[in-house]
Amino acid sequence: MALTWKLFVAAILMTSSASFAEGVRGNDLQWEANKVNETITAEARLDFLVKNYDDNGDMHGSLKIGLFGERVPMTVLNFVSLCNGVKRPQGELKYTGSSCHKLITDMHVQCGDITNGDGSGGTSIFGETFNDESFDVGLSEAGTIAMANRGADSNGSQFFIIFRSMQSLDKRHVAFGQIVDKASLEFLFKLNEVPTDGTTFIPKRKIKLVDCSATNLKKPLMIRRRVAAHLDRF
Repeated sequence: MALTWKLFVAAILMTSSASFAEGVRGNDLQWEANKVNETITAEARLDFLVKNYDDNGDMHGSLKIGLFGERVPMTVLNFVSLCNGVKRPQGELKYTGSSCHKLITDMHVQCGDITNGDGSGGTSIFGETFNDESFDVGLSEAGTIAMANRGADSNGSQFFIIFRSMQSLDKRHVAFGQIVDKASLEFLFKLNEVPTDGTTFIPKRKIKLVDCSATNLKKPLMIRRRVAAHLDRF
């Protein structure tokens, strides 16, 4: 009998507000002291269509994401490859045409099940799954993208993007990139407003990834962002 499993994000099982609240580590000056440089080696563009967004028509929008290929090269290679499409004997593996199957308001939106479409599947370019590379990129800022999993060393194709700092997920999920422009962040917050089923967390509006592309940068870029919680010296 085929084994079916649901990928999940560990935070669903945890209490929310106290763990996730912004600012629990102090004031803005302290946060600035706890920022580190991250190198963007590739950029991805994800184009979404939200059906009947506000009962007045569909909504289109894009997320531009910088990817940290020096920190987690295998994870970024997997994501870039699935964005651009990879041909396999059984068919092409690609994010384009897939949907976001889970949305937890004020937490994250989860996408990337390229095999089953409902959160029970997914596969990587290395095989069904691949190992965790590093937890040094923190889920510390809105717009951070990370791999969904079903436990240690079980990364496939599913990923999630957080709506706010969720550092309780540090050392549980491999983060590998960050939204890099204001327009993308504004669209992400619009996705946060999509109604969702309070039990299954399935979005009540279809969120389809209509196009995905990624490019390696000739000249890497540098950004500053908050450190992972387990690297925080305060």
